[in-house]
Amino acid sequence: MRIKVSCPEFGTRVVTVSNDCVVSELLKTVSEELELGKPFASCRFGYPPQVVDLTQETNLGKKLEDLGIASGEKVNFTLESTSAHSLESPSHEVPRKLKENQISLQGIWSDRILQIHAVPDDNSCMFHAISYCIHGDLSHSQVYREIVASEVAADPMEYSDAILGRPNREYSQWILKKSSWGGGIELAVLSKVLQLSVYVLDVDAAKFEKFNEQRFSDFIMVAFNGVHYDAMEVLKVASGEKLRVLNQGSDRLGQVLERAQDVALDMKKRGYSFNTARDRIKCNVCSEIIIGEREAARHAEKTGHVDFGQSS
Repeated sequence: MRIKVSCPEFGTRVVTVSNDCVVSELLKTVSEELELGKPFASCRFGYPPQVVDLTQETNLGKKLEDLGIASGEKVNFTLESTSAHSLESPSHEVPRKLKENQISLQGIWSDRILQIHAVPDDNSCMFHAISYCIHGDLSHSQVYREIVASEVAADPMEYSDAILGRPNREYSQWILKKSSWGGGIELAVLSKVLQLSVYVLDVDAAKFEKFNEQRFSDFIMVAFNGVHYDAMEVLKVASGEKLRVLNQGSDRLGQVLERAQDVALDMKKRGYSFNTARDRIKCNVCSEIIIGEREAARHAEKTGHVDFGQSS
């Protein structure tokens, strides 16, 4: 199989590997082709993007085809950083090495880390992210679909056909399907019902879009890379406690949000963001080229095809 591989600062190549190639063999080939001098951290491929942790030995022996990597796929690699953010620690402790989805809140919030918590990259990722932020698990993902459907159906004036992009009654049935993607409309509805603000970190733009910021003092944060939502949380290192609902009254809020934007910039450099207005999407089932998240969703709904990749 032929695979297009890319790594920031090292360029792009097309490599040829056997059909039964495993991850470790691909890494060896990529390292030689791009003349890399650092160990691998992760790789990203597909649409919505799937991320594989290459620091986990259990992943190295997996076949590419078992991960969903087929001939013609584009795979973006991230290398381990030579300098990692660390927490303030007592002199006898070794500073904690952070993962690529984390950033220290050192100097802002003692013994805390801001991190992105990955949720399944299926068509319910937005609902998963909200459920995790509120409940710490994905148990309410479908419940939140039902809440959105009920709220929209109950107020056809506010949620008109023009706003929804389809008849109100049709939308109320459509959003209940697990194949239907959630976005701004659904976030606004859930923010109102849950009575808290939702801060959406746009990874590509490295800025926040805030829902009902002026109405509610409590808020949650989610990250959006252009096609996929993940939850965000603050981790207390010593106890493992995770804070997901925060308060706007905190005097450290502005600095925490700035650190979150730093995470976005770093993840964008590693290829985590996906600009659906600019980047082309390829249906791996029928090879149709699509531009934009909405068109991908429509294609999936029309054809039943849900296997997408980033077109080279």
